Amino acid sequence: MAWLDTGNVTLHYEQLGVGDPPVLLIHELGGNWQSWRQLQPVLAESRRTYAVDLRGYGLSEKPIGPYEIEVYADDLAAFMRTAKISVADVIGTAMGAVIGASLAIRHSDLVRRLVLCDGTDGMTIEAKRYTHERAVKVRAAGMRPVVISSLTNSFPQHHAALREDYRAIYLANDPIAYAEASEALARMNIAAEDFARVKAPTLAVTGAHDFIWPPETGRRLARLIPGARFAVIANAGHFPHIQTPNEFARLVVEFLDEKT
Repeated sequence: MAWLDTGNVTLHYEQLGVGDPPVLLIHELGGNWQSWRQLQPVLAESRRTYAVDLRGYGLSEKPIGPYEIEVYADDLAAFMRTAKISVADVIGTAMGAVIGASLAIRHSDLVRRLVLCDGTDGMTIEAKRYTHERAVKVRAAGMRPVVISSLTNSFPQHHAALREDYRAIYLANDPIAYAEASEALARMNIAAEDFARVKAPTLAVTGAHDFIWPPETGRRLARLIPGARFAVIANAGHFPHIQTPNEFARLVVEFLDEKT
């Protein structure tokens, strides 16, 4: 357990393993470093890993908003540079995948390989409306009124037990920071030509049962990134890193270990 002050924000992180290149893990909306507690030890068997709490999350500083996807990406770039990490493999999941893509676009020199797990190429009008309405509810009444709908969308019924385990992580969110993150996601404005600027070899992965951003969304995202590959994880929903960590780890390790 450690903290690093970038000059703009203090970020908490958990570091496991040794070896280069290191791996930077970017959690989902509503998660924190604990979202990686099953996957990080597997990756740490052969490499150095950093699971970072984004601003507003977990044990990191919670500045006054507004937040933006680009702000999260710049925070992570500053984290890497302050920690003297010259380049890393980056794995982002859900909103973390959007942030990971932004990091690869804005700071391409820092990203060796990129894994986008259940990411998206954009927010539909309906998704923006839903995300905004959820932010309004959270600001007014906290996390509890939205926990059932949010986690039902993220965890298919056959992962109901994992959904209950995750419930405590979700309810522990700071409501204001969560609302700011939701609004940042709703304002996501990464264009097709921006995705085309990703230079890092990229693997897009989507859970077959993802209700929020289903496999076709992942395929569309992969098509926008030059040379990107796409894979589906059969038994997973929106959070393969939690729901099917062994299968996700296998895909990730094979991809990261490929010779270029």
